Amino acid sequence: MINHHIKHTNMELTPAISDYLAKKLAALDKFVEDKAAIARIEVGRMNNHHHKGEVFSAEINLEFGGNKFRAVAASDDMYRAIDMMRDEIVGEVVRSSKKKRHLLRRGKQKIKDLMRRFRS
Repeated sequence: MINHHIKHTNMELTPAISDYLAKKLAALDKFVEDKAAIARIEVGRMNNHHHKGEVFSAEINLEFGGNKFRAVAASDDMYRAIDMMRDEIVGEVVRSSKKKRHLLRRGKQKIKDLMRRFRS
């Protein structure tokens, strides 16, 4: 389970937004097995003077297992910004785990190749 620290900027954090964040970030739990994982989330309006364009932003900094991941998204809808942020952070975590798995397999294959050379 990931510890969430939510910060809101230039807006009030409603229970609906808080629940939506918790539901969307539950998708990270299957990728993060570390119990000491910390997610620092910031949602809010970029500036109070904006009326059109990308007004809402969502940002997450995720730390677990010595790794740090960051995702930032902006949109004209708060819920869409949260969805975009979640998709980006999940992509980063999955990409990192695939990279580690690939490097581990390459290392195992090199050891196998060395063992074959010594047997021949």
